[in-house]
Amino acid sequence: MHKAFCFLSGLSDFKREVITMWQPLRSICRNLNLRLFHRRIRRALALNLRGEARKDGLAVDNVSSHLEIRWRARDIHPWDRHRPRYEREVMFAEQAMADTEAAVLRLFERLPEVDVIALSVVEPASEVLIAAGTVHRSDLNAPRPRLSSVGMRLREVGIRYCFALPGNSDFLEHAPTCDLCTRGQVAS
Repeated sequence: MHKAFCFLSGLSDFKREVITMWQPLRSICRNLNLRLFHRRIRRALALNLRGEARKDGLAVDNVSSHLEIRWRARDIHPWDRHRPRYEREVMFAEQAMADTEAAVLRLFERLPEVDVIALSVVEPASEVLIAAGTVHRSDLNAPRPRLSSVGMRLREVGIRYCFALPGNSDFLEHAPTCDLCTRGQVAS
């Protein structure tokens, strides 16, 4: 809800009303799609539909869908490529974390049948892993403290991340370490 509030706060009153007007319809469509998904599973397990004489079928106790997804992070805007390396790295990290949070929220919103997302995010021009984790829908919907940092919100739901460290030796001394870091020496 907090994310929706941030999104809606910059819009005019009319646009805000139009967007919020469609939210109940979207919710109904998501619930309908979820019910249809579960119905297809029940029908697949119904033995009498496959020529069996008995009317009973296999009873479903639990259904959980798992999505594995990998994407490349976006590079910073070409207009910002003239900035010093430190600023570019910070901008890239902020953008990648915000994009990851938005993508996870949208995936769960648009795919109501998915309960667990295992994700990997790699750099735009290489295979270096910069973020990874497994997010459960139940963890995303659980009551959590309001965190203003995107990085802390990602860690809270199970996503670890690590970005290139700028070549500044002072920065390297105070930089946080991360188990995702696969880079040895940072090029200067």
